[in-house]
Amino acid sequence: MIYLDDILIYSNNMSKHHWHVKEVLKYLCKASLYVKAEKCEFYSEPVEYLGYIFSSSGLAMSNNKVKIIQD
Repeated sequence: MIYLDDILIYSNNMSKHHWHVKEVLKYLCKASLYVKAEKCEFYSEPVEYLGYIFSSSGLAMSNNKVKIIQD
């Protein structure tokens, strides 16, 4: 049994993102891996992950992490 905690899919635009999401789900299915729908978030923006913020503007560090480093 395999548990994958996080799969982040980042794309430059929404049409590419839609295609990337479909491809990832297709490959997971091919490998007999499945996701729990209630644990999924699709097309979310911004996304904070491991101290970084992903958005259509690009990648940035979380303000909380920057403050910790400055202090």
